[in-house]
Amino acid sequence: MRSVSTRRMYRRILTECRGSLVVRGFVQNVVVHDLSLNGLRIEGDLLPPRDSVVAVRVWLPDGTVLDIDQAAVRWSGETQCGVQIISLSNEADFRLARHIEHRLTHLRE
Repeated sequence: MRSVSTRRMYRRILTECRGSLVVRGFVQNVVVHDLSLNGLRIEGDLLPPRDSVVAVRVWLPDGTVLDIDQAAVRWSGETQCGVQIISLSNEADFRLARHIEHRLTHLRE
């Protein structure tokens, strides 16, 4: 049987940003890694289980605050989880795209 592989639609940016995760009104400080246009990896304690819907706030290195209104937890481990972005404002989408473009441009230099 052939193994099924999936390719990521967007490039991930290796990062380490301060963030907060909101699940059912509970706010937890986290660290955000592997940022892309449609998802991110989160490191923290007491992470939500797979298929949970969460809100995420990310403080980008340039001081920009990025609010992700809704994200779905696609996988969850003891100290890390991966979330897929479901909903964010046009402004937040623009900020995220601008940050990723800036980082990719500096990687090529």
